[in-house]
Amino acid sequence: MAYVVRESQPGDATYVADLHRRLYPEEYEWGPAFIAYAEKIALDFELRPKSDKEALWIVEEVPQGQRVGSIMLCATDDPEVGQLRLLAVEKAHRRHGLGRKLVNVLLEKARALGYKKIILWTAAPLDSAIRQYERFGFKVVELSENNTWRTDGGKVTEIKMELDFSMGS
Repeated sequence: MAYVVRESQPGDATYVADLHRRLYPEEYEWGPAFIAYAEKIALDFELRPKSDKEALWIVEEVPQGQRVGSIMLCATDDPEVGQLRLLAVEKAHRRHGLGRKLVNVLLEKARALGYKKIILWTAAPLDSAIRQYERFGFKVVELSENNTWRTDGGKVTEIKMELDFSMGS
């Protein structure tokens, strides 16, 4: 299989929202509160004016042009800090290095845009994503309990991670 990462086109945010709507309930038993949260991030990204320091990338299988994953770089209140959001890869296309490829694209762009630090929020059940972020040099800086995402009301530990470019990462 061959893949290409491209910048977003109109309608891609709907795909990103749908990807999260399909994956997280099935894989982690996360329900409406998480789906609404992810959907709002994705759809708002396409609707609101963006700064030149933000981007959404889609990974496609070629030559079919089928979308199989996404990642988003968002600005924060601090102009030197960007946020990695909504990284996901379709289940059938995992284990091909696509998550790593998406993160590489985002980090390269973030450096070029002058960001000094990238933050992200993930959650304890996403073990392979956490390991991947750590391989890139991200460090855990905060933990927070969330009791709204799981359909059974169970606790989800949210994890804030950051990558400080000035630390040689």
